[in-house]
Amino acid sequence: MKKTLALVGGGHAHIEVLRQLSVNPAPDLDIALFDPSPTAWYSGMLPGVIAGHYDSAAAKLNLWALCQRARVRFFETPIVSINGEGSRIESGFGERHRYDVLSIDIGSVARPIPASSGAYVVAVKPIEPLLTAIAEFDSVRTSSLIVRVIGGGAAAVETALALAWRWRESSRRRVSLVCANTLLNRHPARARRLALAACRRLNVEVIEKAQVRGIEPTRLRMDSGETLDTQLTVLATGYAPAPLLAKAQIGLAPDGSVSVNEALQCTANPEVFAAGDCATIKGLAVPKSGVFAVRQGPVLAANLIAACQGRPLQRYEHNPQSLNLISLGVQRAIAVRNGLSLEGAWVWRWKDSIDRSWMQKYAVS
Repeated sequence: MKKTLALVGGGHAHIEVLRQLSVNPAPDLDIALFDPSPTAWYSGMLPGVIAGHYDSAAAKLNLWALCQRARVRFFETPIVSINGEGSRIESGFGERHRYDVLSIDIGSVARPIPASSGAYVVAVKPIEPLLTAIAEFDSVRTSSLIVRVIGGGAAAVETALALAWRWRESSRRRVSLVCANTLLNRHPARARRLALAACRRLNVEVIEKAQVRGIEPTRLRMDSGETLDTQLTVLATGYAPAPLLAKAQIGLAPDGSVSVNEALQCTANPEVFAAGDCATIKGLAVPKSGVFAVRQGPVLAANLIAACQGRPLQRYEHNPQSLNLISLGVQRAIAVRNGLSLEGAWVWRWKDSIDRSWMQKYAVS
């Protein structure tokens, strides 16, 4: 009887699993992928989509076609529960599927902030609500708009600058960053200075050390007691686990992600694997970033097949000095590596080349 491998989510690591399976099929396995959408976004190009440098299609991969090429069954449905004790998952259609090996790559969501009814709040993860909001305001370009992007990390910087560039021709549209700490506080000081300079060029106000307590329809309530006017609030507030994990009966880390070892294997449920933002590797400080999800893909692919066949597993070797590229709205970017930070149009062209090459690697003709 064939063993069953279930892939939950169309994240970056699972995209690589599908590519590996298309090159080296596993006919002795029954493999299925579950995702609510037949397409998957590539996170590296999303700031360019927001800014208008790419259309949406350029940043999407065809999950259904990738599955067809890899001889993997595709179910266009979310998974709503995981029973680690019974080795079962339940789909949004109410169907239960048994697995021998399970892999989870569902990304994450932005950390929520309490919001009252009527507040227009969207998050950078998942991206669809933000793109819908952008389309709505694009249709009324003459109207005034106050946009507050909450967060101080790279995703917040990229989103605020992309919105400012997209709406650069309207003097009545104001974009600002509201940071609980200082901007890019986990990056080198030069990267922070370069980002602040980019914000000044595009008239993005940066409000630092300002903790948002709650979001109302027309204002942000701050811990200080002050308020800030807002009409559209964008959450780029850092990691929060996808809702599925809160209901999953498997071993979780303190932050709500799946606790895995260096083989990307769940520490409490050895038949379960996880990668990307939804996983925390015990003993390693791996940032929640698509860069590292991509790098975990080859190890995950090898280990899923090895686990099904009873062979030894590989270890994921984490490189904390990986290249980090931050888009700046206009076609410029910051490159950060080994404590060194550089900025310019050439960095954006380099990033664009990397992103397009990654997409081409998984394109299905």
